[in-house]
Amino acid sequence: MSSPGRREVVVFDLDGTLVAGDSFGAFLRHLLTRRRPRLAAALLTAPVWLPALAVGRLRVPAERWLVWLAAVGLDADRFAAAARSFAAQHAGAAGGRAAPAVLARLREHVGRGDRVVVATACATPLAAEVCRVIGLEDVEVVASDLRRTRWGPPAPTVPARGEGKVQALRAAGVPLPLDHAYSDSASDLPLLRAARVPHLVDPSPRELRRLRAALGPDVEVLRRAQGRG
Repeated sequence: MSSPGRREVVVFDLDGTLVAGDSFGAFLRHLLTRRRPRLAAALLTAPVWLPALAVGRLRVPAERWLVWLAAVGLDADRFAAAARSFAAQHAGAAGGRAAPAVLARLREHVGRGDRVVVATACATPLAAEVCRVIGLEDVEVVASDLRRTRWGPPAPTVPARGEGKVQALRAAGVPLPLDHAYSDSASDLPLLRAARVPHLVDPSPRELRRLRAALGPDVEVLRRAQGRG
């Protein structure tokens, strides 16, 4: 509960926490499969970028290549329109990806007057649209910066992932330490450790073991559908 006279700061991860799945990865697959030349180029270069995604220092260059390939030729307006259309089907009621119990917890925090922020590695335009679709248009969103042009590759930026997510929160003026942080993934350990009270959301058994080893056995575990586990 919030202390009298003090507004608590609460951060929720997006993918795997408020909605199921990898929103931006699914968006890129959607764009790639809409045009055969894009898909063919992705398949031909897969032996290079696919293993690179699993290597820390090569992951960002591989992601930049996929972003360029998926969106080359789209101007800002068309890219934003594609993000809106995809978010509606990905996170809308028909898709069933929203997490009712976690959204209910988020709204409890909002109802108490807490400062609630959604922090995600998803790129800004899509993250904002997904949050809008699930009814969080009034919640702050801190996401990965996507500096792209119509034809050129995205400019190098630090994704809001891992320690980069904590850096992005700090850059957005979110005070640390946080009061509460919610995530499903061990990749968010820097975020969870930056909170006085960490909360886990439906982690896999492997992730749960790793997270409990780092955060303690009594850390709360929420289930996306049923609530506390």
